Amino acid sequence: MAPITPEQDAKLQTLIRRIKEKPLKTGKRLIFTQYADTARYLFENLNAHCAESELEVIFSGDKSKIRVVGRFAPRANPEYKFQAGDTELNTVIATDVLSEGLNLQDCDKIINYDLHWNPVRLIQRFGRIDRIGSDHDVVYGFNFLPETGIERNLGLRQKLHNRIQDIHDTIGEDSAILDSTEQLNEEAMYAIYEKKGGNLSLFEDEEEEFVDLNDAEEILRLLRKENSAEYDRIASLRDGIRAAKPNSAQKGMYVFCQADRYQQLFLVDKSGETVSRDIPKVLGAIKCGPELKGEGLPAGYNAAVMRVMRQFAEEVKHREAEREHTVSLTHGQRYVLRELRVLFARTEDEDVKSQINVLERAFRAGNLTSAVKKELNLIRRNNLIGDSLLKNLIRLYNQHNIRDWLDRQKDREELPVPRIICSESLL
Repeated sequence: MAPITPEQDAKLQTLIRRIKEKPLKTGKRLIFTQYADTARYLFENLNAHCAESELEVIFSGDKSKIRVVGRFAPRANPEYKFQAGDTELNTVIATDVLSEGLNLQDCDKIINYDLHWNPVRLIQRFGRIDRIGSDHDVVYGFNFLPETGIERNLGLRQKLHNRIQDIHDTIGEDSAILDSTEQLNEEAMYAIYEKKGGNLSLFEDEEEEFVDLNDAEEILRLLRKENSAEYDRIASLRDGIRAAKPNSAQKGMYVFCQADRYQQLFLVDKSGETVSRDIPKVLGAIKCGPELKGEGLPAGYNAAVMRVMRQFAEEVKHREAEREHTVSLTHGQRYVLRELRVLFARTEDEDVKSQINVLERAFRAGNLTSAVKKELNLIRRNNLIGDSLLKNLIRLYNQHNIRDWLDRQKDREELPVPRIICSESLL
């Protein structure tokens, strides 16, 4: 382990001092760091200021994650059984091995000893304790921010900006992949790293409620545990179930569509336009308690639901077409397709271009016979290009009757059948 710098020592002393202060000195503390060496260093130095039996460190697979989590958050993980000699932990030091998929709601304080360059990591860390099942009215988050000089050298803000820009450049701000509720909010992202706690509200719309998918799953888990009969009744409901409820924040409807592996939630406004497909926003709009009485369905409701399903059916067709072009290709296929694109760009003969289009579609297929794939790999090894490549591919196409095979394959393949799982009018 590298020698500790004066800055690191000062940072440690600040942490020790803060742990002794309110509200840190009571309750449970989860200290995150990005590096295993730092985690080990904190554990060794905090032992003098915490009861050793109440402090643990985990930074790799050398310790049981289940045991550490069970001792640290026994109320949130009742399935864990304490072993002989086990004591309940009040403080855990961890790398991001504990940042995803765990219930740590017994804890009410997270300390980020160093900041990860990816803001999603910080959000995941806080998500371990700020979730359904917590008994705490308030959860605390403390960030150790880089000193000004260190920030100048690290350029944390610029790195974050570059990462966001990379996402913009790759996906595009106006891409259908991200709807308006999912656009990257740089100002809110930067607020995590700066002393602008008020700006964290930029992540939220104060007039809307959001329900994380993990929280929704927790609600269902608790329902199954506490009221199994009601859970079974809901699970056995037929497809196409309809409902209506008053909703002041969003008027319109919610529709859940599915076609085999494709699933989509739609939040639609009164005019029939899709407002959002963002799961937390949609779940927030439909969330209600068992005491809320249902309303009657409005006029034209079924026709509006069918319009959403037709839109979903078109998207399924588009996704299936895209899937055909993203199958796993062999090295021989990749070589042939690359050289065909080069040849297409070089030729001005429309007949040749038409031939290339047919061949590209034929040799992009994911389930070509092993004999054809073997021939394509041979073409790659021989580095065939230009007219020689074209002649050999035409020979393969005719010799193996690929056109007839593709036609039969197309006839056998049927698009997944879209259906409505459930829908609800928001009045």
